[in-house]
Amino acid sequence: MLRLIFSDLRANKATWLGAFFVAIACGYIGGWVISILGTAQFYVGAVYKNINQAGTILFLFSIVAGLAVISAVAKLTVDAQRKSYALWQLVNVSPRKVIVVVLAQLFVVAILGAICGTLLSGISFVPLFPLVFSARKIFEEVIPRVDLSSMPIVWLGVACIFLFGGLKAARTAGRTTPLQALTSQPLKKLDMTWIRLLLFAVLLTITVWFSYSIIVDGPNNGMDRSIYLPILLVGTLVPIAPVLFLLFMKIWTLLVPQRYVVWFLARRMALYNFSLSTSVQTPIMVGFGMVAGILTIINTMKHYATDIGITNFNGLDLTSTILAMGGPILLSAVGAAASIGMTARSRISDVKLLAISGASPHTLILAAICETFIHSANATFVGIIAVAASNYIVSKGLMIPPFVDITITDGLIVSLLGFIMIAITVLTPTLFALSRKDVIQA
Repeated sequence: MLRLIFSDLRANKATWLGAFFVAIACGYIGGWVISILGTAQFYVGAVYKNINQAGTILFLFSIVAGLAVISAVAKLTVDAQRKSYALWQLVNVSPRKVIVVVLAQLFVVAILGAICGTLLSGISFVPLFPLVFSARKIFEEVIPRVDLSSMPIVWLGVACIFLFGGLKAARTAGRTTPLQALTSQPLKKLDMTWIRLLLFAVLLTITVWFSYSIIVDGPNNGMDRSIYLPILLVGTLVPIAPVLFLLFMKIWTLLVPQRYVVWFLARRMALYNFSLSTSVQTPIMVGFGMVAGILTIINTMKHYATDIGITNFNGLDLTSTILAMGGPILLSAVGAAASIGMTARSRISDVKLLAISGASPHTLILAAICETFIHSANATFVGIIAVAASNYIVSKGLMIPPFVDITITDGLIVSLLGFIMIAITVLTPTLFALSRKDVIQA
């Protein structure tokens, strides 16, 4: 079995590379969290409190993005190889063994990626610590310490999330017969399992209670924890993201007349393999929702402070910005690019088929760019739900008009970054396919 696990990883390294890079990003952030919390143990009083709080903020704002990105990427990694796994049954590999092998592959890739990520964090933590915490004078005398002994916690945490995210896809791969794999189309159904519905119900209940407490406690007691509201709102959207993505994509993309061939191709390609679309859009939605949501809350609180005569409200300093937004932005960019990159092989085949069928290179390149826009724009539209909800709840608690202080400019930076990363990973296989001699001659 070990030989099968590692030989298949080597044979499909292009697909697994995306999951590996996501694991590296998660391990890197996790390594920073562990080292920050470890450094806090050497201090007492206000210094300990501030360092410990910094590590907690980095963890809380990154964990939601990490859970969403890892789960989506793990599922896509397995789905992309569903046909290959099904064909194993032709050489007498049992469905149960297929499931075990797939989960073992996820575990191996997650552990190796997380180890590499924590090693990178260990190398960069000490030199980057003064830059990250330069906005806080209380950290000037702090000596950063890398806590290598606690890094296995990060490795196991990343591996567990990978296994959980890929469990359903692994079971589907084991149950898929070779005939089904060769004849079935990519999955386009709404991916709403009972686990997703249960998770959504639990998160919605917690979010409603948290929001109610902010509104009831008012300006004096409720606003100190309102900065954490985007975490809950974005986290609540993640379980139902497939439904929202499909609904929004089908509606707004119809606004462009379908007689335009480029847009028609881009729309059909985005809808054709919806498992890919969900994996690509989830990281961008999470990153946009959290970044724009946090800044919207800060903007709303600044509005209230101005109304009551406070003129020295500064909002987030550089350190707070990095701690709150650095993790989600990094994971969003890596997750979006990895999701597209993992399906490069199938994209090359699709582009070659379209080119041989008569589509011009100019049309296919423009269609790839339009598809990239559809992914990033659709994720942004869904993320706006969390931003608007954050503003409405905090505005009600502060008793000021809602939707006045919504700011999405900084969130659009995440969307733009996602667009660039996706564009690179979409155009590369497209251009490669168009450069092939068999396509040119056709």
